[in-house]
Amino acid sequence: MPATTVFLLIAAFLLSLALAGFQYFFRSKGRRAQNLIFGTLRFITLFCVLLLLINPKITSTEYTLEKPTLVLAVDNSSSIKELGAGEEVRSLVEKIQDDSELQKQFDIQTFTFGRDLEQNGEINFLEKQTDLPRVFKDLEMLFREKNAPLLLITDGNQTMGEDITFVARRFRQPVIPVVAGDTTTYQDLSISRLNVNKYAFLNNRFPVEVIVNYSGKTSVETQLEIRTGNSVVFKRNISFSAENSSEVINAELSANSIGTRIYEVRLSPLESEKNILNNKREFAVEVVDERTNVLIAYSFLHPDVGALKRSIESNQQREVDLKLITEVTDPDAYQLHILYQPDNRFANLISGLNSGNRNYLVVTGPKTDWRFLNQVQSVFEQELTFQTEEFFPVWNENFKAFQNEDLQFSRFPPLAGNFGHLGFPEDMDILLYRQVQGVKTQEPLLAIAESEGSKMAFLLGADIWRWRNHVYQESGSFQKFDELIGKLVQVLASGSRNERLIVSYEPLYQGDEAVIIQADYFDQNYNFDPRASLKLRLTEEGNGTSEIPFLLKQNSYQVDLSNLEAGEYRFRVNVDGESISRSGNFRIEDFDVEKQFASANLSGMQKVAADKGQQVYFPAEFEKLRNQLLSDDSYAIVQKSHEKDVSLIDWKYLLLIIILALSAEWFLRKYYGRI
Repeated sequence: MPATTVFLLIAAFLLSLALAGFQYFFRSKGRRAQNLIFGTLRFITLFCVLLLLINPKITSTEYTLEKPTLVLAVDNSSSIKELGAGEEVRSLVEKIQDDSELQKQFDIQTFTFGRDLEQNGEINFLEKQTDLPRVFKDLEMLFREKNAPLLLITDGNQTMGEDITFVARRFRQPVIPVVAGDTTTYQDLSISRLNVNKYAFLNNRFPVEVIVNYSGKTSVETQLEIRTGNSVVFKRNISFSAENSSEVINAELSANSIGTRIYEVRLSPLESEKNILNNKREFAVEVVDERTNVLIAYSFLHPDVGALKRSIESNQQREVDLKLITEVTDPDAYQLHILYQPDNRFANLISGLNSGNRNYLVVTGPKTDWRFLNQVQSVFEQELTFQTEEFFPVWNENFKAFQNEDLQFSRFPPLAGNFGHLGFPEDMDILLYRQVQGVKTQEPLLAIAESEGSKMAFLLGADIWRWRNHVYQESGSFQKFDELIGKLVQVLASGSRNERLIVSYEPLYQGDEAVIIQADYFDQNYNFDPRASLKLRLTEEGNGTSEIPFLLKQNSYQVDLSNLEAGEYRFRVNVDGESISRSGNFRIEDFDVEKQFASANLSGMQKVAADKGQQVYFPAEFEKLRNQLLSDDSYAIVQKSHEKDVSLIDWKYLLLIIILALSAEWFLRKYYGRI
């Protein structure tokens, strides 16, 4: 308590005593015994009132016991069941949860995981993917400020994310692995990865990369084949040993006909091989007969040029050439032209594009020659101030040229543009508006305009490379940004739209991935129609036909068919009230990545345990695990103290004392005739 408060309390005590004594003992005519009672009551009243005025703070200390949290993370993927460890895992979890000593020592919290982490989920071993790195990242966030050792019950096999041994090193909590499943090492061949482009071009050869792994101690030989239908299009013999356990096979296949072709990669099994499900994989390639060539003409080098090239070429059907404007000699060789910060050196190129009613995209910025650009096009006019300005994007949900979604543009970094008023036509199709110094304007930042049968797109700001990096930082992938640029390029490169119903799907789906069919429907003015009723008529060979309605989701129609079994399917999309339909077919492969493992990943879990200074346990070693948890001093219960300052004015009993003292004094004075 501060010294000032102590001084005030002493002063209040003395003042209350003096006032009470003056009133009842100085020149008082009553009996001394009565005055003593009255003086005491008056002293209590005065002192309590002064206490309320001083309002001292009283510090109280509370003590609590905080138990460490035992995080029980249980692998709920189907590989646990495939390795015959389902029942022993359930039994171990029940023993840990029901043990009274562990409950007394720890706050036990149970999680299950597959693709996602779920608290208190049902342990049914039905998950089709295992994302072990996600487990560590989510638990790191949940228990950042606590002592929470992780008891990881898993077979150690993962199908998603970076290698678990690297992720575990960054995890701040202790990790105690409990390895479930058969840990015996069997001879096993597996196709761990296929790398192949989605598209190939007619009469060209396309590469296929196959990564094959071997697990075993003896030398073996096998044969790898790539088939399409009944034809073998590639064959190679492969040798493995304990020292040479991996091989990368590169093949080049011919694209001889247009359409979708499905290929199967197959490894000849070993005589003693236990798991042959991982000996084959399928992939699909769509053969097209043309490639979209895009020219980016620039007046000077800038990071935007490289960012645009990478975004456009993320679609293998597109190829981008970068050329200094003075080096452009054959503009007719390209389906689309992108002009980056043009100046008067672009005069011949723009004149040729305008005279040929060709589509193009103009990207402007601080170094754009606006005096020149205002003269060579009539779509908009920029005020000449020769000053720069930063523009933040604002998404326009009414954009019509193509379907898009808000990529959280409000959080994007600004683009560098030109300060001043911008004149533009009212019918311009604007995707992004400008926001200047926190004020949203109706001026375009990214827009498409039509003039005399051609389309021109304008991005009125430089440093778009920052947008691509921002998307990667937010989502871990460039995909959403690249898709946006890809749609813009598609609209400009393909000319005017002539299809009112567009259906998007994959010809081949793996058994563990989402099967989504997407459709876009446009009215007679080629504007997206959200009021339409679309239905998908699905036919499975040998199992009849069913009809499924499309659902409107984010300015697009979608059907989720992820619950379908493996097989061949045909479909037709119809629009109610219209004679418009589209048809196609796809195949769902009988592929479960969780069934590709022949044994538990004991070595991986041993590395995790060693990095954390722990040891590996097995489900049958419950007593050993229990004793280690109970005896480890780093998991001790901690006593914590919490100090709380309470103001005396909040103490309601002090008011009650004042009321009782005043009431008693008044009653006694009345009784003795002193009033």
